[in-house]
Amino acid sequence: MSSLEQSLDAIIASSKKPALKKKPFKGTKKTVKPTKVGKAAAGKNAKKPIVLSKPAPAPASAVDYASKVVVYGLPKDIKNDAVKEFFQSQIGGVKTVSLSYNEKGQSKGIATVIFQKSKQAQKAVESYNGAPIDGGKTTLRLELIVDPAMKPLASRIVPNQAVAPALSGKVASRKAAPKKAKPVQKKVKPAKKAAPKKKKTVEELDQEMADYFSSNDKQ
Repeated sequence: MSSLEQSLDAIIASSKKPALKKKPFKGTKKTVKPTKVGKAAAGKNAKKPIVLSKPAPAPASAVDYASKVVVYGLPKDIKNDAVKEFFQSQIGGVKTVSLSYNEKGQSKGIATVIFQKSKQAQKAVESYNGAPIDGGKTTLRLELIVDPAMKPLASRIVPNQAVAPALSGKVASRKAAPKKAKPVQKKVKPAKKAAPKKKKTVEELDQEMADYFSSNDKQ
C-alpha cells in the first residue's frame, strides 16, 4: 500500500518514533535510616509552640452607658411622633422622644431621644450630627448625654485586695496598731550622800560614860 492510500491517522502513527526506554542507573545505593522524631530527637533545639494570649478586654468608658441624645435644629413645625418615627426607622431601638416647647406652646426645635442601647445612641450621633435640613438651610446638631445613673454599680465599686494567708496557716492578723510614743523620762539627780560621821575618841567616850552615870546618881 502506497503512502497516498494510507489514512491520516496511519501516517501520523507511523511517523512517531518509538520511545526510548530508560535504563536503570547502576550505582551504590545508600540506605537512609528514618530518623525518629520525638522528645529525644528534638532535644533542646526544638521550637516550642507560641501561645498567643488573648488581649484583656478594654475597660468600659462612660460613653458606653450613654443612651440619651439631644437633637438641636429641628424644624419647628415637626411633631413629636415624626421625630420618633424617623429615628426608629433609621436607627431603631427608640424608647422615648420629647420635644421642648416655650411658654407660648411653640416648639423650640429641640428633641430629647432616649434609645434602648448606647450603641444606637452613638450611631445616631455619628450618622446625623451636622446633617443638612431643607436643602441646607439649617443643619442638625446631636449631642450624646452621659448619664452616670446608667452606669451599673458593679463597675463603680472596686473590691478590696485579698489578704495573703500567713505561712503558719493562721489567719492573717489585722494591721498592727500604731506604736504609742514613749513618755519622756525626766532625769533624776542622784541625792547627795551624807558625810560619814567621825569616829569618837577614847576620851570622848569616857566623858559620855561619866556623864551618863552621874545623871543616874542624881536621880
